[in-house]
Amino acid sequence: MVRTSAALMQSVAADLTVYEKSISSAKVILTGFVVVFSMLFLLILIIKIYSAVIAGAQKAADNRMKRKERVMEPVSGDNGVHIIKRPAYVTPPTVDDDIPEEVIAVIAAAVAASGASPKARIKSIKKANSGRSAWANAGVLDNTRPF
Repeated sequence: MVRTSAALMQSVAADLTVYEKSISSAKVILTGFVVVFSMLFLLILIIKIYSAVIAGAQKAADNRMKRKERVMEPVSGDNGVHIIKRPAYVTPPTVDDDIPEEVIAVIAAAVAASGASPKARIKSIKKANSGRSAWANAGVLDNTRPF
């Protein structure tokens, strides 16, 4: 059966003139161009739609962030002191009762001065509850360090 189909193809190709062969080749080339460019157009369309969806999602996220972040505008007090109103959604950190307010202020100032993100917040401040002293912890670390 293979020989007969190959022989049939040769006989059909031999029967075609040069003009018919060139028309047939032009049809194949034109079909290839149409398929390639239609797929490229389809890919461009998909990328444009995806871009529009992502831009919409980013815009919605930016709007949500703008609603969350309230601009802290200074308000003049009675004696000329500027008071900055704290946004309502910011909650003060939970603090143990035995930690002095000065220590809390120093920790907050250190976090603010560290150059961390403006979104950085202190959620809680607790004393470290270790059973050993700092010297005992240093000794344990020194004696258990791998060689």
